[in-house]
Amino acid sequence: MQRFGKSKWLKVHMLSFVAVLVMFLGGCGGSGGDNTPTWNIAGGWSMFYATKGTPGEQGPNLFTFTTSGNTIGGATFQGQAISGTLNGLDIQFHFVDTSDGATNTSTGTVAAADGSTMSGLWTKTNGQSGTWHGVIQQSPRVNVTGNWNISQTTSGVAGELVLGLFTFAQSGYSISGTTSDDKAIKGAIGLSDISFFWVGSDNVTHTFTATVTSDGKSMSGTWYDTNGKTGTWRATKS
Repeated sequence: MQRFGKSKWLKVHMLSFVAVLVMFLGGCGGSGGDNTPTWNIAGGWSMFYATKGTPGEQGPNLFTFTTSGNTIGGATFQGQAISGTLNGLDIQFHFVDTSDGATNTSTGTVAAADGSTMSGLWTKTNGQSGTWHGVIQQSPRVNVTGNWNISQTTSGVAGELVLGLFTFAQSGYSISGTTSDDKAIKGAIGLSDISFFWVGSDNVTHTFTATVTSDGKSMSGTWYDTNGKTGTWRATKS
């Protein structure tokens, strides 16, 4: 058996090290996740913004998004440029709020089911923060105008609470109406997804999002409020 000289021994071991390193790096790269956007969010969106400590929400306001790979752009209803990224279902974008000159950073997720809604949290460089949600502006397949019997469940609480009769009026992409205790409802609809809010007598803001069935007779989804409570809800048209 031939014995390697010193220089040849070093050369062989260096080549072996390089080969192992290439295989290791190749394996790491191959196991990476796919960040391709799950849905194309390009188009107009009815957007709502709620500020922590302030009852109610601002909206619906039209935001327009453009997409190019993982990069998103567009403009707010104030005409301010939007820039950000969309990786899978995760979205983050920035814009300058003309009301105070502060930069808003909005982070959240696009709904996995159909990409027609999205929601998340926002912060601003002036220290403010809150929640946001949006519904894509595509011709609604259903009309929710009328009276609806609504019930909800609360995470961590047993049983279902009957909220009573809610009345909705639909005009284009906009939703208005009243709750069972005559609180004003404001929201938006697109395709078969609906999102709306109202402020209770205790100044707590309640935000409900749902999908309406194709026959327009029932809907169900999730809700949250500014007290940190969350849950599910359902409704049937009366």
